Amino acid sequence: MEPSGLRALLSPRCFVLDNWLKNKPGNTELKLPYCYIMKLKGEELFKPDEINAIIKEFNEPGTLAPTGLFLAGAKYMVIQGEAGAVIRGKKGAGGICIKKTGQAMVFGIYDEPVAPGQCNMVVERLGDYLVDQGIKMSWQAYVDDHLMCEIEGNHLFAAAIIGHDGTIWAQSATFPQVKPEEITAIMNDFNEPGSLAPTGLYLGGTKYMVIQGEAGAVIRGKKGPGGVTVKKTAMSLIIGIYDEPMAPGQCNMIVERLGDYLLEQGF
Repeated sequence: MEPSGLRALLSPRCFVLDNWLKNKPGNTELKLPYCYIMKLKGEELFKPDEINAIIKEFNEPGTLAPTGLFLAGAKYMVIQGEAGAVIRGKKGAGGICIKKTGQAMVFGIYDEPVAPGQCNMVVERLGDYLVDQGIKMSWQAYVDDHLMCEIEGNHLFAAAIIGHDGTIWAQSATFPQVKPEEITAIMNDFNEPGSLAPTGLYLGGTKYMVIQGEAGAVIRGKKGPGGVTVKKTAMSLIIGIYDEPMAPGQCNMIVERLGDYLLEQGF
């Protein structure tokens, strides 16, 4: 049986698991006892320190080796994986495989008669697919329906949701092509508020004068009658670019409202 509440936690992502993880590789029917996709923040199903330890292992390979990998209280001996990408563990005749994507972790737990390689194959295959797709799913709808929405007859000029690593999750057709160093500089300012002030904020080659924001949470920039608002969430940057006749406060409200919602959802 699945752990209590698992099906509800996954909805509507269950179809992905049904199609990718519970299949028949080769001639052997593969039935993983548990398989799930988890936001990097983790779910109530597991202990926060277990998820934090797994994320730390992805960021600092080798940290789990001395203590083992714990999940829902079960301990797995860490075996050879792929540094920063795949963690594998063994427990008796069974084990676990965890694949990290840009925004999630894909888990597969197996036991006999499933072989370790079979579990690895289905978990990593789905993980690779999600990496390729950027887990877009509904992100474009957030841009189209929530960022590019009308407010008092006005719209943002452009908007995007971008991962902390610079990966574009979704964007409007008008959003400029950003450079990796521009996202790095923005992330640095969130971590070290004030670092952008001397040079200005660059986005798609356009320079914005940094104005008062919220240290570590919101960066605001101005260029002539227009400007930009960047809201940092747990996993992403919500960016809105505006121009006349939209007012700065309207842009702030749209961007920060969506950012606050995504923070509440663990993104």
